[in-house]
Amino acid sequence: MSDLDLGFSMRMDDEAAVPASPVDMFAIRPDKKGPKSVAIIVFLGALLLAFQAYGDYQLHSAEDLSDEEILTLLETPNSQAADEDDITVEQYQEFHDAARESGGYALRAAGLGLGVVMMLVGSVLLFQLKPVGAWLNVGGASIGLVSGVVGSWLLGGAAAANLTGPLLLTYQILTYFCGVCMVSCIGLAALPLLNARARLALYPNPTVVLSLDEQE
Repeated sequence: MSDLDLGFSMRMDDEAAVPASPVDMFAIRPDKKGPKSVAIIVFLGALLLAFQAYGDYQLHSAEDLSDEEILTLLETPNSQAADEDDITVEQYQEFHDAARESGGYALRAAGLGLGVVMMLVGSVLLFQLKPVGAWLNVGGASIGLVSGVVGSWLLGGAAAANLTGPLLLTYQILTYFCGVCMVSCIGLAALPLLNARARLALYPNPTVVLSLDEQE
């Protein structure tokens, strides 16, 4: 019996039997959305720090606070304190003078102000996926951390010498709160430099692929 010729062959080559994997299946692809999201958050955070820096500058520039301003500031702390811990207008004015002389307000205003400028510029550059923007954000947040913690520590010393009760506790906690906030800001600003996909968007490189050895 002769073989029937169907016009095509059903025989498959060994190499064609197994489909080849795309060479770039395991390549790390750049993430452009992540750095831009971080840039927006850093920009908004810098605006909040700008208000704090301006407030510290105003306090450093004010030689004397009015009695109305001090009474407004003391209303809540005195309502929560015992009678012997009530703070008078004269006591708070002495604290304000000591705080100005310690340089705490000035240090925080200058440090946070410089950090704000760096982060505002850095966030705009980071949104454009420029690596220098990420480094400016980290640098600005680091300056804000040092100046904020040291400045708050100086203010805490002035508070310890002149204040009592809940208001003293507030200034003591402020140092730690400032440190936690600025460390979180540094961590956020550093994300585009630490994440592999985000870093690839900032520093474009040739595609890295996984080479599969073919078995003969």
